[in-house]
Amino acid sequence: MLMRESIPFHRYLLFWSIALGGATLDLASKTFVFAWIGPPGSVPHPLVDDILELRTSFNKGALWGVGGGLPNSSLIFATLSVFAALAICWWLFVRGGAIDRRLTAALGLIMAGAMGNCYDRLTLHHVRDFVHFHVTSIGFDFPIFNLADSMLVTGAIVLMLLALLPEPPAVPDEPTVSKAAQPMSEAR
Repeated sequence: MLMRESIPFHRYLLFWSIALGGATLDLASKTFVFAWIGPPGSVPHPLVDDILELRTSFNKGALWGVGGGLPNSSLIFATLSVFAALAICWWLFVRGGAIDRRLTAALGLIMAGAMGNCYDRLTLHHVRDFVHFHVTSIGFDFPIFNLADSMLVTGAIVLMLLALLPEPPAVPDEPTVSKAAQPMSEAR
């Protein structure tokens, strides 16, 4: 029977620190910006003229508004977030993926983003977005997003990079031979 390596406590700590810390940062930033700027339709606050501004917006869809027109979209995406969270925990802590520190951190970021946006969907029935990146001089206008979206995308990019990296060469287990079992000429 193959024995699975046990998950060290510090991997649980790493994952939940990123997940809960990231979700808290996301929710705090949304609360702060919406209190400061106001509801959607309020005057945006430029951070870098004609490039980056804080502009409040409500999003009923997934990342960048995808699927926002679906009936009950907030409930559908909240349900998908819960299933994703369960799958992440199963992969890391039941299947043993948490042995890899980088995988644990990447999935912690994805969990943080999923939790932050899921909270909004369940309590407000939409997600609060506020970061608007656009380059007016060339007509580039990126969809408005939030910190949870950034964490989701960053975690997904790290997962893709991990999938593309070659596996490290396997180190064969060296047989353990006690000094008593060695011939006299080698034991000295």
